[in-house]
Formats: sequence, structure tokens, C-alpha cells
Amino acid sequence: MRGVIKQIFIDNWEKFREINKGKIRANIDREVYKMINCGSLDNGFIEFKCESCGEIKRVGFRCKSRFCTSCGKKKSEEWSDEMVARLINSKHRHMVFTIPEELRIYFARDRKLLSLLPQCSSKAIVSWFKDLNKKECFTPGIISVIHTFGRDLKWNPHVYLIVTEGGAGEITAWKNIKHINYTALRKRWQKILLDEIGNNIKSDRKKFKKLKNELYKKFKNGFYVYGKGKIKTAKEEGRYVGRYTARPAIAESRIMLTFGVNPLRCEKCEAQMKFHDIYYKNKRVREKFREKIMDENERKIEELMYSYGVIKGIIRDKIEPLYI
Repeated sequence: MRGVIKQIFIDNWEKFREINKGKIRANIDREVYKMINCGSLDNGFIEFKCESCGEIKRVGFRCKSRFCTSCGKKKSEEWSDEMVARLINSKHRHMVFTIPEELRIYFARDRKLLSLLPQCSSKAIVSWFKDLNKKECFTPGIISVIHTFGRDLKWNPHVYLIVTEGGAGEITAWKNIKHINYTALRKRWQKILLDEIGNNIKSDRKKFKKLKNELYKKFKNGFYVYGKGKIKTAKEEGRYVGRYTARPAIAESRIMLTFGVNPLRCEKCEAQMKFHDIYYKNKRVREKFREKIMDENERKIEELMYSYGVIKGIIRDKIEPLYI
């Protein structure tokens, strides 16, 4: 089962690149090749040895790419655990801030604009919280993650957020706020985002200004914001957001375990294999240690011989050499 997804890319990626020549971004190409070469013994490996029968198994180093089904899943889980540890002790809810189809082309042309999505959505939420009480200026806790495609896998940039149901004030340490006005958020989100896109696009400013006016007429209630999803536990929050930080289809290690495959089980005698060696940068670590120990022992032997010579009076020629 191992390497099924990788094999699909090995068999089809070059042909796909040729068909879509000039359309694939450099970082996508780089991540795909990292995934394809993930675990290759040419890049180094860890060696395991069965003490029962002497069988040796080599496991190549991983690529650490988020795109990889082996490495990305682990990265996602580690990020989620770290995020959970930082969460404020408060109830949270997840929100989704979307953009109309007419704006997607701007983010596709200049992907640097994607950073505006979490910035503007957070600004909309923070400004609404602060307007609840001008004196307190309540500030909520926010975690945001960009997602660039929808369920149909088409280009559809939007942003997922986890927001505290409450905020810290200038006077009050913390105030719980259960009701959030999504109508107000939609209009704020619309205005803040359109203004920021207009300030950051490098060309066709007149064309965008015309589109901006059309969008205000078309979306009189603002851009769509979903925010009714309440989250019960911190672990649930972590898993939810973690899905969008590193999102491989499924970890191949889990596929293997499902089918009862133990990667460190000896195929010959079924005994558990143990770590034996590492091969890295065209050199075995075991050999490096052996050379280092031999060099150190050679120096120690020379030091011992010198000390012995001093004791016997040979070194300084004060006494005639004595035979052992």
C-alpha cells in the first residue's frame, strides 16, 4: 500500500506538466518533486537490523513537505497540538469569510494579495468588538487560516477563523459575548477588503474601481460570512484548523496500519527490527563514529607512549633507553 499516491504522481506528473506548461507555479512543482523523492535511498536512509536473523531494512529520509501524504499529516497534527496549548480559556466559534467570484481573478494573478484575507477578516471582527463599547475596546482572540479552493477543488480563496466568544477590555479583564452581528460583519468585511485590494493592486485601478461599485450594488448586504459553528473543546478546535494548515488526503502510515503492515517488522522471521545505522551525505554514521574513535584512540596511544617515555627517561635523552 505504501507509495500509492506517490506512484500516481510518478506515472503522470511529467505529462501533466507538459500539458499545463507555463501554468504551474514553481513552488508547486518543487513540492511535487519533493514528495516524489520522499523516502528515496539516494537522499540517505536509516538502517534497521533484525537481531534474530540478521535481515537489514533501509528506510529513506522523509521530505517534510506539507503536500506529502506521509509528512504533511504529521506536520498538521504537530501544529494543531501547539495551537491548542496557546488557546484562551474561552468558548470559541469558527467563521468563514468568503469573497465573490468576480474577485478571485485578482488573487490568482497576484498571490501576495492572499495575505489580505486574514488581515481584513480579522480587522472586521476586531472593529465590531471594539464598537460594542468605545471605552472598553474589547479585543477578541482570533486564529485564521487561508484556504484557496472549495469542495469542487476549483480556485476559491476564502479564510477560516476561530474566534473567542468574548474579549479583553481596557477596564474589564474579560467579557463573554454570545451574540455576534453577522450582518454588520458582512458589510465591514466587504468595505475593508475592497478598500485594501484597491490600495494593493498594481494595474487596472480604474477597472477595479468600476468593479468595486458594481459589487456594492450586487451585494447590498455585504460579502457572505458564516459564523454559527460553535466548537465545544480545544482539541476539536485544533483538529478543525489543523485540517487547513497541512492537508494531505490521508497519512500513508495510517493506511499501512489499517491493513496490518508494521514497517519495522522483519519480513523473514517476524521479529521486531532495531536501529542499526544511518547513511547521510554519502557516508555511514557508523563508519564516521568508527573513524572518530580510532583517531581519538590513536591520539591517546601517542599520549600514553609519551608519558611512558618520560617515566623511563627516554624522551629527554637523560637515560639510556631501557628495554621493556
